[in-house]
Amino acid sequence: MLYVKPCLWRNTMDQRKFGKTGWRVSPISYGAMGIALDPDLNNGISPSLLLALEKGMTMIDTARIYPGSEEIIGKSLRAWKGEKPLISTKIAPLTAKTFRQFRPLASAFTPQSIRDSVEASLRALGVERVDVLHLHQWFYLWSFEPAWFDSLHKLQREGKIGAIAVSAQDHEHDALLEIIRSNMVDCIQFIFNIFESRPKVSVLPLAEKHGVATIGRCVLDSGGLSGTLTEAQFAQNLFLKHAPFSDYQKRLDALRTAYVGTHANSLGELAVRYALSDQRLSTITLGCPTRALVHANLQAAANGPLPQAIVDEITTYHVWTKNHYERLV
Repeated sequence: MLYVKPCLWRNTMDQRKFGKTGWRVSPISYGAMGIALDPDLNNGISPSLLLALEKGMTMIDTARIYPGSEEIIGKSLRAWKGEKPLISTKIAPLTAKTFRQFRPLASAFTPQSIRDSVEASLRALGVERVDVLHLHQWFYLWSFEPAWFDSLHKLQREGKIGAIAVSAQDHEHDALLEIIRSNMVDCIQFIFNIFESRPKVSVLPLAEKHGVATIGRCVLDSGGLSGTLTEAQFAQNLFLKHAPFSDYQKRLDALRTAYVGTHANSLGELAVRYALSDQRLSTITLGCPTRALVHANLQAAANGPLPQAIVDEITTYHVWTKNHYERLV
């Protein structure tokens, strides 16, 4: 059994630089996609979110299309008496089809739909400004269509948004390279985990060079890397139901045999610490819809980064090129 360090969040991990914004953020952000699943919701207030803020998480990541998320965040923040966290949200696309299939930019976002989504988010969150605003999908060719950029700059000048960002869908992290290179955004968000470590050799070094903030998501691969899901739970999980369960388990078993008990107490801890070991990530967003998950994620972070040799070994031998999202739409 590994030694578990006392979980004194503010004393165990320093906040990280958030690109060129001048902000510093906690290495773990509260991922609010599933906040409506908090079993202890009380009059629309989330105890798990309040606990996360109390323990030092300084950013909340949500989206206009996450059911009830922005509304719950808004009510919870009105109940929160501490320092205001940064809020990161995403613009609702006009159609879900562009998450999987390329369409012209105007099929997903128009100047009016961008404004409408931002205004709806501001009302739901009960704030005057969204700190980080993402387009909630991205294709490489959209980098050369300026309409979205002009719309966001206008909202920025009006004081309704802070940092301009793009969230890449699925495993399309390389689609972000041009907007990083051309300094069009302040922040990017993408999948990053033990199986999807390829951003280490593409968007992460380029973002570091250009001072673009980075948010890693799906660190637990929609729960798969927790190592606790049954085959029935895979089948019920929207993002895992098309994954080959037996193959997935073989890969988890390999990780478990190599590292659990020697370098981490669980697969979930291993996954969190692997992501946090890359300092080029400004923050990782983790779903924490229960207080138990808040404690577990913070404890994993408190146990510190993995040894660099172990990070390199995992990156070399456990990367898995896949896309189990392709059949969702």
